[in-house]
Amino acid sequence: MPHEIYNYTLEQLDELEDHLKLEEFNFDIAWKIGTYAREQAIKKFPTKAIVIDIALASRQILFHTATRASATIDNDKWVERKVNVVSRFGKSSFFIGQKLRLKGKSIEDALLISSLEYATHGGCVPIRVKSVDSVIGFLTISGLAQEEDHLFALEILKHFSS
Repeated sequence: MPHEIYNYTLEQLDELEDHLKLEEFNFDIAWKIGTYAREQAIKKFPTKAIVIDIALASRQILFHTATRASATIDNDKWVERKVNVVSRFGKSSFFIGQKLRLKGKSIEDALLISSLEYATHGGCVPIRVKSVDSVIGFLTISGLAQEEDHLFALEILKHFSS
């Protein structure tokens, strides 16, 4: 049975993500977010191989880890494709996926871009700072069902936003 988040309107999804702005963001904060995310992932999903990635908008990777040895390069490819979506559209990968689902269109048909390079599956959320209007980075989770990836990423950012 699909998770209730699939029933959210785009406005409701926006509301979930909009208030998750950090006071500041730097390399030390990225490390704190990443290590906290890893601890929580191991605690909540002890049998799952989860990749956690934090990168700047420039794509410089500040934190990257897998929680289990069974994580594969496929997880990293999913991270890359999800980040491509958030980088291009400034919205979470789940938001863009939900927008396409509501339209009943594929990413190729709606946006004329390849699903080989862009994944509109949950798990990548923009990192925003209150004093900056643009996306400054990305937190990406890969290894769970897409709605779980998305909700987990939101939960992690919520812990650090004020």
